Amino acid sequence: MTLTQLQQLACDAGLKESLSLAPKTILIRKIQTLRGSEPCFATDKSHDCAELCQWRRDCRKPKAAWQR
Repeated sequence: MTLTQLQQLACDAGLKESLSLAPKTILIRKIQTLRGSEPCFATDKSHDCAELCQWRRDCRKPKAAWQR
C-alpha cells in the first residue's frame, strides 16, 4: 500500500491530524487505534501476532531494531 493510499485510508477512518508528515508506521498504528485494534504494527508484538489484518505481511517482515 502506498503512502498516499494510507493517507486516504486514515482520512476515511476519521483521522483529522496532519497526514502528510506522518510516516507509514505511524499512520498504520493510528488507523489500528481508530478501528479499535491494538496499535501493534511493526512492534515486538508482531512476531507473536495471530491476528489476520491487512498489514500482516508488511508487519512481520524482519526489521532492524533501530528502524522500529
